[in-house]
Amino acid sequence: MKHAKLITESDFIGWRAWARSLLHQYIASENIYWDDRPTGAEKAPTLTRELPKAPSPLRLPRPVRDLIPAVIASGHPERFSLLYKLLEQLRDGCPSFPDTTLWKDLVALAYATRRAAMSLRQILPPSCEDNIKICRIHVPPSLLDSQATALVSLRAAPWLIHTEGRLLLYENGQLFFSTAAIEAECLADDEQLLDHARSTAQPVYESAYWKAIFPLAISPTPAFIEKTPSLETLRAYSVDCALCPLCQPALRTVFGEGNPDAKILFVGEQPGDQEDRRGRPFVGPAGQLFDRALQEAGGERARYWISNAVKHFNFIQRGERRIHQKPEAQHIQACSPWITAERRLLHHRVTVMLGVTGASALLGRPVKITRERSRLFTLSDGTTGLVTVHPSSLLRQPDEQKRQEDYIKFVNDLRLALSAL
Repeated sequence: MKHAKLITESDFIGWRAWARSLLHQYIASENIYWDDRPTGAEKAPTLTRELPKAPSPLRLPRPVRDLIPAVIASGHPERFSLLYKLLEQLRDGCPSFPDTTLWKDLVALAYATRRAAMSLRQILPPSCEDNIKICRIHVPPSLLDSQATALVSLRAAPWLIHTEGRLLLYENGQLFFSTAAIEAECLADDEQLLDHARSTAQPVYESAYWKAIFPLAISPTPAFIEKTPSLETLRAYSVDCALCPLCQPALRTVFGEGNPDAKILFVGEQPGDQEDRRGRPFVGPAGQLFDRALQEAGGERARYWISNAVKHFNFIQRGERRIHQKPEAQHIQACSPWITAERRLLHHRVTVMLGVTGASALLGRPVKITRERSRLFTLSDGTTGLVTVHPSSLLRQPDEQKRQEDYIKFVNDLRLALSAL
C-alpha cells in the first residue's frame, strides 16, 4: 500500500504531485492510501516536505481541470481516490470517457460543491456593516479553505468563520487560520471564540497551508448573470468576475450596496482606490461629498441602492500610489451584464446617472452632461432617469467659487431626483 501524505484536507499541490508520480509508476488506485489528516506541517512558513517528482503523464482536458478544485473542496471522504481513478481512465484511454459512471458522479459532486460554495459566500453581510461578523457553520474544512479568497473579497470588514476542523479570521486586512480543535464552551460564546482566534490563529499567507490550496472560483458568464435570481446571489458571483482585464490588478469586485427595496438607483463610474480597498462603492472623497449632498437634498444613503457601471478599479501604479484611470469602452461593455442585472432585480422608480460613464453605460450612447443634466426623462426600463455630474468632478474644480456653485447645482439635481418619487 502506497502512503500518499497530504498536509491538510485541501492540499491540491500535494495531491497533484503524488498523482503524477503514482500515475507514472502505474500504481493502481486501490493500492494508495490518501492521508489528509493535518499534522501541524500546515503551520510552517515554508513547505519542508519531500514531494515526489515526476513528469505529468497526460494532458488534461479543460473540463477535467475545472472539475478537480471543486471535487477537492467537496470534502467527500474518497475525493482524492476518485480523482486519481479518473486520471487512470484518461491515462489508459478509456473508450467510453466521458460517458462513464465515475465522470458523471464527479460532475454531480462538483456541481453540488459549487452550489454549497455560493451558499457559503452569502453568509457574510456587505462591508457596510462594520462590526465583526461571527459565523458558525457546518461545512467541510476543504470547502471553507477553497472560499477564503472569495470571502475576503466579498467583505473587507472583519469576520470570523468556524467549522469543525477549521477557523478563519479576517481582521485588520489580514487573514488568519487555525486547524486546532476548540473546546465547546469557547465555541459557544462569541467573545471567547474571538479571543481564542486572536490568540491561536496565525497568518494564512505565511503558511504552507495556504500555499497548498487551489481556490475554487466560480466564474460567471453574461448569460448566467442574466438569470441570477437575487442581489445576494449576484453579489456572490461577482467575486470571480473575469469578464475584462481589470479583474487582475484590482483587489476585488466592488458590487453595489444599499437598500434592496430602494426606490432610487444611483449609478457612478467605477470604484476608486478607497472603494477597492474597502469593498464598497462611494466611500472615498467623492463618496463623502455625495453623502453630504444627498443629505442636504433631503435624502439618506441607506435608503437607496448605490452602484457603478464598472465594478473594478482601473488605475496605473506610480510608486505606492494608484492613480485613477477612466474605464475604457471595453470595460464598460464587459461590465454591462452586472448593472443590467442589478436594474432587473431592483424595484426602483428613479435612476440617477452620475457622470459621463454612468450615463453612457445606461443610455448606450455618448452623453454630454452639460446638455442632458437636470431634467427628468423615461428610460427603456420604465424608470425615471436623471443625468448629473459625478461628485469627483466637483473635487477637481480648482476655483472655490465655481466649486460651490457646481455643488449647489448638484444638490438641486439630487433634490429633483427625490421629488420624482
